[in-house]
Amino acid sequence: MSRISPLLIAAVGVIALPACAPTPGTDTASSSASNRQCFSPGPGINFRGNNRTFYLRSGNEDVFELKTVGSCPEIDFTLSITFVQRLGRLCTGDTTHITMADGLTPRTVCQVQVVKKLTEAEIEALPSRDRP
Repeated sequence: MSRISPLLIAAVGVIALPACAPTPGTDTASSSASNRQCFSPGPGINFRGNNRTFYLRSGNEDVFELKTVGSCPEIDFTLSITFVQRLGRLCTGDTTHITMADGLTPRTVCQVQVVKKLTEAEIEALPSRDRP
């Protein structure tokens, strides 16, 4: 069994340390596992809003704010929405692509980011046209 030099261990630690530091534009409070709020995307999600920001009501009745990443002119709130993702849940800070479908013709629309879960007061403050 070979011995690893303490200097090598220290060098690896110094190199890995910046990976733990927050990056500019990241909210360290919401990025911790205990503060992340999540939903399971599934069929029949109710959503409303505009091409920049929209709100969806998850299966357990929570309302989440999502923002489009880049241009997203094709959002059609009369169609059904599907989230293209790996497996599991979507949480605040996560990005994914959405697909809209009219019958059997799905089309990928754009990339979105989950911003936050709204409080009851924030839901009530939404204009009725944006409230899912």
